[in-house]
Amino acid sequence: MKRIPIKNARLSIIILAGYLVLPFLFYGSVTIGGKTMLPADNLFQWQPWADHAAELGIEHPQNHLLSDLILQNYAWKNFIQESLRQRTIPLWNPYLFAGVPFLAAGQHGAYYPFGIVFLLLPLARAYGWYTVLQLWLAGLSAYFLGRVLGQRRGSAFLGGLVFQSCGFMLVSAAVFPMIIGAAVWLPFLLGCLEMVIRRATDEERGGATLPWVVVGAVALGCQVLAGHIEITYYTLLVMAAFAAWRLAPRLWRTWRAPRPPRRRLFALLKPPAWLLSLVLLGLMLGAIQFLPFAEVGQTNFREGSATLAEIRGWAFPPRRILTLALPNFFGNPAHHDYTDVFSGQRIPFTVNSSGQPNPNGAQSSDWGIKNYVEGGIYLGILPLLLALLGVWSAVRERRRRGPISFFALLSLASLAFIFGTPLYALLYYGLPGINQLHSPFRWVFPLSVAVAVLAGYGADFVGENAGISSPKNIIRWLGGLAMGAGGLLLLGLAISRLFYNTLAPIVERVFRGLALAANAFANARAFYSYEFWQLLILGLVLVVAGGLLWFSRSSGRARRLLWLAAAAALIGADLYSASAGFHAAVDPQLLTFQPALLQWLTKQPGVWRFTTFDPQGQKPLNANAGWSYHLQDVRGYESVIPKQYTTYMAAIEPQNELPFNRVQPIKDWQALNSPLLDLLGVKYIVTAETIDLPKLQRVWEGEGLRVYENLAVAPRA
Repeated sequence: MKRIPIKNARLSIIILAGYLVLPFLFYGSVTIGGKTMLPADNLFQWQPWADHAAELGIEHPQNHLLSDLILQNYAWKNFIQESLRQRTIPLWNPYLFAGVPFLAAGQHGAYYPFGIVFLLLPLARAYGWYTVLQLWLAGLSAYFLGRVLGQRRGSAFLGGLVFQSCGFMLVSAAVFPMIIGAAVWLPFLLGCLEMVIRRATDEERGGATLPWVVVGAVALGCQVLAGHIEITYYTLLVMAAFAAWRLAPRLWRTWRAPRPPRRRLFALLKPPAWLLSLVLLGLMLGAIQFLPFAEVGQTNFREGSATLAEIRGWAFPPRRILTLALPNFFGNPAHHDYTDVFSGQRIPFTVNSSGQPNPNGAQSSDWGIKNYVEGGIYLGILPLLLALLGVWSAVRERRRRGPISFFALLSLASLAFIFGTPLYALLYYGLPGINQLHSPFRWVFPLSVAVAVLAGYGADFVGENAGISSPKNIIRWLGGLAMGAGGLLLLGLAISRLFYNTLAPIVERVFRGLALAANAFANARAFYSYEFWQLLILGLVLVVAGGLLWFSRSSGRARRLLWLAAAAALIGADLYSASAGFHAAVDPQLLTFQPALLQWLTKQPGVWRFTTFDPQGQKPLNANAGWSYHLQDVRGYESVIPKQYTTYMAAIEPQNELPFNRVQPIKDWQALNSPLLDLLGVKYIVTAETIDLPKLQRVWEGEGLRVYENLAVAPRA
């Protein structure tokens, strides 16, 4: 395989800058513009903020699924900033539950080197810049892996663009900064493993191994510190599988080579020793976060809390496979209107076919087939076609079979886990701690890396076959197939529009027959209009992608560069347009708005806790929302909740929201009489209901809520 060439600095600078172009364009409004990525408008779904939504011009949240960013991540970052301003270390969080370890929990990413953005910039601006920086790193990381594996510069650039722009990265960036911070490092780490294996097994031309061990260890340390242990787990799994796949044939050749026993043993042990050193050193660099998390994780409520059947139930349903080609077929929480195919008018989503608001998000097109944040699997049409060509190229190029076979198998295994097939039992029963991970859909992450690498190989295959015009050429055949499929789809759409009145009964049956479609659309015509544009985009992208493959046979450097530029433009336009509008871009002034209820609560003397009484599920003063106002809440929304505490709260009333990482509000009025609630120091109950209990006295009312004081509250120690 080729070594990494260190030349042509100008082209390298262009590539480095190239990975910044699309992120800056996509996130311009939340970096150099006057908006923030923090979805402060989501707070106005719930009282007391909802009482002021109309006066502030907030009709609905831009994207109701992004609430985690404002309820969790913003609260974490704000707490870190406040603690550092006070010159204290945020070891303990007194504002959730009855107090909980903070710094040990890890998801805050306090130690992550690139998280310094959140200390240098105001939080309202920091999220946009952090996202651009991480997407830039994602592109560079995948580009590095492609180059290490011998791909041409242009091909590796396309692979990096696929990983940077894929649905997993862009959707995760909108709500989970810690996920993209952890995910960007996997391709780079695989590249480091490849270099270590080569250097350690090639005694004649191997070169120094130690530098790559050190570089890889630093990258792994950064990955751990980014703050998402689940992504770290998957990263280590993929690293182990890749190392075993690449190392096994080399060790077999070493075993069979004629040499003295001692030299053979040394040659066999040296590569695994270097690899193990990389991992151990990396974990040591991340130990400041990894070890405390491992300790606090032993007390977590999740241990053994979900069966295999339950976890498989949280995987993708089979029909979600459509989103590999149609990312918004099942709707999008950020789509609040559609263009009517017949009148050309923009029509807002108001009510569904039952005359009710969409239960999966008022005034959105989301069907609820799968949480959109968890379902970001779109990888683009051209990347999938190139990935197929990359796999095909392994048939012709023996030197590529090893890495291509690995990434092809990784793609298949990831798909099997994503869709919750019985193969997931191998992970559930075979790996320690994975029974605490309730998200088989996260295997979209390794799938995205694998497809990006295979797409780079496919682009290489296209470049190497330029000038071959034989009808049997697989590139032309696949390109023609894509153009034909796209053309037929466009023709079918045109016919359906021209003869809609005739086809209306069929459309109606399809609309009624698709489970949950009626939750989002008022009627079959609205459904048809919305899906018409999704299918139109697919048809056009198929035609253009197929055309690029069909005409790729033209040889010459200039034409090759033109082809790469066109391919990059199509990939970028396809992937970024699929996620357009998904991330928040709202007025940062909303972050400073303080409802009257919070003003009153913050003025109450003493040290006390509060909770809410919410039998209707209206989420008044939603969990974590009081944290930034220094209000201590016995509820909470966190991934790590001490089991001792959940057991205590379950003695007050059953905790049905633990699968969603929540200690719930009080649901049953009888639980308000529990002396365990008094012992927690719960002085105030916030509710939209009227409560008639001797121990509770109404002390405040407004903004659709009432506050009751618990006269039986136990004094705080």
